[in-house]
Amino acid sequence: MVGDLQQSIYRDRADLLKYRCIHQALIETGAAEALKFSVTFRLDTAQLEFVNETFREILNDKENQVAFVELNPRPDVLPGQVLRLNLQPAELRPDPRGKVSDARKAAEEARQLGQWLCQNGLEKLRAQTWRDVAILCPRKDWLQTLRRGLRACGFNVQIQSEKEWKGDSPAYAWLTALLIIMAQPRCSYEIAGLLRELFGISDHDLAVFSAGYGDRFQIETLTSGGDVVSKALSLLTQIRLAIQGLPLFEAINEVVSRTELRDRLNALPSEDFEDLNGELDALVALAGSSEAKGMTLTEFAELLRAHFADPREVRPSRSDAIQLITSQKAKGSEWQAVIVPFLARKVWPASIRYPRLIKNRVTGETIVLLDKSDATPEIEEMVERENRQEMERLLYVALTRARHTLVLVFDNELFAKRQDEVHTHSQTKWLKADKGAQNENAFASITAEPTPCTLTAQHHAETAAQSVAKSNGSLPTEKIDKAKAIQNALLFVRKINPSSLSPDEVAAIEEARFTADERRAAKSTSPALQYGLWWHDFVQRLKWKNDADLRNSIFKERRQLSPDPARSAREWKLLLSHLDGAESFRKLVGDKSIVHAEMPFLWRLDHSRCLEGVIDLGLFDSGAKRCLILDWKTDRVPPDSKEMLQVRYLPQLAAYWKAVSEMTKMEVAAAIYSTAAGALVRYKTAELEREWKRLEKLPPDDLGSIIKPDADLSRQGDLTEADALEKPENPPTQKLQGRTTQLEFFDL
Repeated sequence: MVGDLQQSIYRDRADLLKYRCIHQALIETGAAEALKFSVTFRLDTAQLEFVNETFREILNDKENQVAFVELNPRPDVLPGQVLRLNLQPAELRPDPRGKVSDARKAAEEARQLGQWLCQNGLEKLRAQTWRDVAILCPRKDWLQTLRRGLRACGFNVQIQSEKEWKGDSPAYAWLTALLIIMAQPRCSYEIAGLLRELFGISDHDLAVFSAGYGDRFQIETLTSGGDVVSKALSLLTQIRLAIQGLPLFEAINEVVSRTELRDRLNALPSEDFEDLNGELDALVALAGSSEAKGMTLTEFAELLRAHFADPREVRPSRSDAIQLITSQKAKGSEWQAVIVPFLARKVWPASIRYPRLIKNRVTGETIVLLDKSDATPEIEEMVERENRQEMERLLYVALTRARHTLVLVFDNELFAKRQDEVHTHSQTKWLKADKGAQNENAFASITAEPTPCTLTAQHHAETAAQSVAKSNGSLPTEKIDKAKAIQNALLFVRKINPSSLSPDEVAAIEEARFTADERRAAKSTSPALQYGLWWHDFVQRLKWKNDADLRNSIFKERRQLSPDPARSAREWKLLLSHLDGAESFRKLVGDKSIVHAEMPFLWRLDHSRCLEGVIDLGLFDSGAKRCLILDWKTDRVPPDSKEMLQVRYLPQLAAYWKAVSEMTKMEVAAAIYSTAAGALVRYKTAELEREWKRLEKLPPDDLGSIIKPDADLSRQGDLTEADALEKPENPPTQKLQGRTTQLEFFDL
């Protein structure tokens, strides 16, 4: 059993009395032997001597306080230094009540501390970088004032204690709130908060809109009106209707996109909120893995809410930023220089919540307090004593974090009361450093002049050299065999990404994917490509559950962007007829299938080749271990010429089929849907297997050429019977000028 009683700073969740009882029982019964570790490998000589001198009076083993363990130095210990920074009185103008607030005094302290750091620099602090300098406070709220003051002096700072919970991150909090209201469209409290925090709507506008009726904040039905609140509610309602029936991953991406969540996060100050994009990406990735487990949007929203108060991972510190952190969170860490400010400032205790259970540390008795009236003077005295003792142990933690330099900021001139009396609830009082206290002389004798140290600088240089030596492996001394190097170069993995489009058209599609809807069609290079791009974008938005009204509303909205509205209407009717018929592709997998639109994949073919592409539509039933991969084809063919499409796209679908079969280990069916014919063209497993056996024996260049359909025909968009008859079964390999081995499947 390992534990340092001197660093017990969380009595509510770590019962010090119980630990002591178990410790004593192990010793008295002979079950264990007590070992004391007193050698510190952190503190230099000056800090070690100072802690030994002062804390033997603080951790005095009285009134259930822990006993102090004398510290001993490590071998080759460095000199170290303990400094005091005496702040100067400031002429702060009182407010109308004749008082100066603690916040203004703290701002003045931050300003003077920043100036002192500018004057002395890293060398006198005996630190290598500003990341090696930390400022510790017992209260998280105090860090903001320090940050503003230090930034005004030109320093970069980083608060490590500002966001301790996952929910403190705007990325986590805003996405959670969005998903909750999507699942609970009449959760007026959450909706009002989201309008205020995410959309930046003022309290005045919210109050005028509600007119005292909170239930007006709902997104179950559209809200009419031209005011800012009504518009925001209507947008959220439209998003909620649009994502119904979508798989979890696609639904969340739609929410993020339509609310411009990523842009709103990027608008926050980067120095205050780091890597919010990365946090949002992690949440979206979590949605993808949760979808694979069959989780719904409602369940995922509840999952995020359940972990709202979980601790966040500590962010890595920046090399150029002074670290601001609470004394509590500093436990277990160390820095080359540590500064402890606000010694004379009053530390307000946490407010007491009732009902409350209190344990008498002497008798072990548990006392129940239903409200404040149940707290007798004896109980209040006991609670006050325990608070003081915990803060004394917290100061031990704070003052033992410095390797080379410890700076104590004496701010009596700012925070002391009349006649230089300090607050009872202040760090100076708990350190027993106030006038007439046991440690007054020890603190008064601390030097105020920081000095550089040659030994410490030499130690830094040696440590850095050792670190570089570990990271730099020795280079090979033998002569490089060029022939062998060339042979090894051939082993690099080659991506085979067949496409029916030229590189210029692939680039056009990539551009269109990130183009606003109203300008998207105009970016394409040919009428056939324009229509194919529109169709793929349209069907990607469809909900494949039985919701005909929603599908029709999506079509009406997207038809306005079609380059050929008449053809769109005709082929949409054909698709609806197919979905309602006995041969609907949805019936091939089952009602419990999960649908993925525009699903990318990357499959390793062998040690030197991989196959990459995007499947238009995938339907997966993990329970039945089967799936269907479907490719939309917008080629204009006669209704009775489906066989031409089947022959033309067999190599491509065989590649899809093989990749998905190997990756999922499911029973995979493959098909294409002809928008012009309104028909589903299915492939038999035997013919797909035969075709793949033929394809996998081909060289990489030939494989890429044969899998992709003829580029010229695809660009035309029309396929005639003569075209199919002229095309041989195994066409010769054609090397298009400028063609690379890395394309994508955009077979429109």
